[in-house]
Amino acid sequence: MNTNFQKMKALDYYLILLSSVILLGINACKPKKEIIRATLHTTEKAENELFSDILSNQLDFSTFSAKLNISLSNAKHAMASKANLKIINDQILQLSVQPLFGIEIFRFYIDNDTVVILDRMNKRYVKESINELKNRYPVEFDYHTLQSLFTNKLFLGANKVLTPSDYTKFTYGRTTTHYYLKSINNDSSITYLFTIDGDDRITFSHLFHPTNKYSLQWSYSDFKQLGTYIFPYKGRIEVNSPKHKLDIEMNYTDIVLNEPMELSIAIPKGYNQTNFSDIIKIITADSR
Repeated sequence: MNTNFQKMKALDYYLILLSSVILLGINACKPKKEIIRATLHTTEKAENELFSDILSNQLDFSTFSAKLNISLSNAKHAMASKANLKIINDQILQLSVQPLFGIEIFRFYIDNDTVVILDRMNKRYVKESINELKNRYPVEFDYHTLQSLFTNKLFLGANKVLTPSDYTKFTYGRTTTHYYLKSINNDSSITYLFTIDGDDRITFSHLFHPTNKYSLQWSYSDFKQLGTYIFPYKGRIEVNSPKHKLDIEMNYTDIVLNEPMELSIAIPKGYNQTNFSDIIKIITADSR
């Protein structure tokens, strides 16, 4: 009896071990996406041709879903977290931050009118109109700008999708390795700078306000195949103000396009409203 039991137990261990080896083998055999290197040299193009080529290279999607690894640091603190990003094109964006065991602690929504941040740990929320935020902070903050930054697109704020005829809104420069686009919003005084590689892909986006010294820099790298597109799987973000500096590194680990998706801004019952600045202090680990 004991001998049979021991044999059955040994067989169970063997099957578990065999299953583990098979699963590891399957995971090990999953092909890793190769990083696609840029063409080393630019070519001489008419401005409208270059602009059209950049737009045609941009990701076209109805919905965008991705898993992210994010690291964030400022002068005092550093933290790392997993996150989920969901976008319904030109409608709504949701970012869920999950630093421990998939437990969500923050959820961020933005649509064309409103920003909402949920603090799950403290059961509180911020709800602000985008117009109010623009009045309070000297930055060109809107839905389309944020969606474009996350998805590697050209933009000029004001929730406007750029078309080939918008090439006249930029000035152009070129070196042997990069093209450079620049535009200035006369109403907000925000300057927009974009760096483009030899394959007409955006590698750097920069917004800054020269008077108030606010700036956002977003660099793109690790371009890989995503369906019929080439998309950057790594982003480095630097946010600067006269008193603060924040560095963020963002790595996409999985991206899914064009699957059915429903998103809406929802504030749970029992949550108390708080100030935008209080939530930002927690997210950035800044207690000043």
